[in-house]
Amino acid sequence: MAEKTAPRTRTKQAGPTPPVPGDPPEFTFTGGAHSAAMENLSLRRMAARLPAALAQTARMAWRIDPASVTWLLAGQILAGACTAATLAGVADAMGPLLSGGPAGERIAAAAWPLAIAAAAAGAGTTAQIVAGSAARRLTPRLATTADLEMVDAHMDVEVSAYDEPAFSDRSEAAEIGAARSSMLVKDAMAFTNGLINLVAVAGVLAVVHPVLMPLLLLSVVPRGMGAVIAARLDYALHNETISSRNIRGMMRWYLTTHKLGDELRCNSMRPYAHAWYAAVCARIDAKLVGSAPRYLRVSLLAAALGGLFQLGTWAALAALVLAGSMALAAAGTAIVAMRTSAAALSSLVVYGAAMFQHALYLEDYRLFLDQARALAVTRGTVEAGPPEKVSLENASYTYPGKDTPALGPVSLSLSRGEIIAVVGENGAGKSTLIRLLTGLTVPSEGEAYWDGTPTRAHDQHTLWTHVGLVAQSFAYWPFTARENVTLGQPGPRGEEAVWEALDAVGMRQAVEGYPQALDTLLARSLWGGHEPSGGQWQRLACARAFHRRPRLLIMDEPTSAMDARGEHRIFTGLQEMKEDRITMIVTHRMENCRLADRIIVLDKGRVTETGTFAELTALGGTFAELYGLSQDR
Repeated sequence: MAEKTAPRTRTKQAGPTPPVPGDPPEFTFTGGAHSAAMENLSLRRMAARLPAALAQTARMAWRIDPASVTWLLAGQILAGACTAATLAGVADAMGPLLSGGPAGERIAAAAWPLAIAAAAAGAGTTAQIVAGSAARRLTPRLATTADLEMVDAHMDVEVSAYDEPAFSDRSEAAEIGAARSSMLVKDAMAFTNGLINLVAVAGVLAVVHPVLMPLLLLSVVPRGMGAVIAARLDYALHNETISSRNIRGMMRWYLTTHKLGDELRCNSMRPYAHAWYAAVCARIDAKLVGSAPRYLRVSLLAAALGGLFQLGTWAALAALVLAGSMALAAAGTAIVAMRTSAAALSSLVVYGAAMFQHALYLEDYRLFLDQARALAVTRGTVEAGPPEKVSLENASYTYPGKDTPALGPVSLSLSRGEIIAVVGENGAGKSTLIRLLTGLTVPSEGEAYWDGTPTRAHDQHTLWTHVGLVAQSFAYWPFTARENVTLGQPGPRGEEAVWEALDAVGMRQAVEGYPQALDTLLARSLWGGHEPSGGQWQRLACARAFHRRPRLLIMDEPTSAMDARGEHRIFTGLQEMKEDRITMIVTHRMENCRLADRIIVLDKGRVTETGTFAELTALGGTFAELYGLSQDR
């Protein structure tokens, strides 16, 4: 029998230790509009600013649902009146109950006052329930309105606004303010309830003995100071972590979206990406955990001082009774009133501080909306018609915070019936050129014209009705196949036009094979949805533009994910439709430029060459070089 030989094992060679990736960058948010206000916050300043916070809340709520606001206020006022009536009934009952005589007579004498107190308490509870119901109707609508205003603000700004410094951080701060708008109503309700109850009880305490109310106020001051300091700590912590939370949210989407799942796994990115995300989370946690001792010290000190003052209040009450300055029945009334007023005062301080803090976040929200309005698309009023000619004259564009133009100065013109190809290396200014021609932005210098009228003079919305844009990075809308073609703008020919657009990009057969054809939801992440391939998505993006039948059609790398058959279908369709529109194709595939009537070469924001395919290949310039490189593969 042949002797078995042990399998040879390969000795693992000691290699260099892979470098440890560095920590993710840390950014500091400097857009908090109220840092100084929080640093200088005191109980007096908070009280001075609360009326404005209440007024702001009332205006927002009244604008959304005046009926609910009316019911809420009426319920709270009635509840306060009932609190006063309850205390008055208790006060009337205390005298007979604590006086001498048979128990039956004392109970009989106190029966009516107690009955009145019970009825008032029941009515007060009902009023509070009505107010709470009104608040529940109001709160979600307030939150939705604030959310919609945020969405509208982002949709209305100039595209260049996203390039403004700190725009995303300010947006994140505003999102928190919008979310807190509903909390502000809840806290405002608790605050006004405490205020109304305090006013109702103050009269009773003033009648019992004038010294009780000042003593009670002193017992609540430490809690108020603690709440103020906690509010300052919260806002400072919010500003310290806002940039990291913004990064964490963005990174979480990258790590969990199915769109990047293949790339994440096949490129072995999990260790680094996970470590990067965990490092940002740990950075946020460290700040939150590190703040806990400060909150603990503030809470303990406030509670200790509050307890001492409250002990002094009870001692003063006992001294008044022992000295004969207060009857025992009055002392009993005072005890009930003081407990009620203590709760009311606590509500005033605690919810007042919360309101103040929410109001600051809400002011961040309002400031962002004001900034967004300042950056909103505001052009002229000239209604744009289908253009015969689109041109730039000495036009240049410089992005916010940059010193050199991304494009320009550039002078060129595009005419109806032409197919123009635009080529250039990355960073040459192609995307900026698209923005100027479509009116998404206006030049920093020079002018962009549609049929001789500057785009800044046009109503931009009428401009865009004549534009069809297939962006290099297009949306995978979670709509049906039909809506992904029409984009919610069906034409007069209805479904026939949808199928024609799908025919033009070679997608009819694929869509007919979907579970519900045109009614199939194109979102695999949603139940019952279907996910097209990358190339099919790109064909759908082209179908959107064809369905619009635009006068200005711009396609940025429209076939990068398509097979040869799909690419041929698209460019054949462009040739067939060229007479009805101005067509511009941005491409890195030099062969695609053969169909163009004219080619424009961009280099570092300038037009360096222009001509036909034959002219530019013979010229021996940048285009000829790029074409030669594309063939040398």
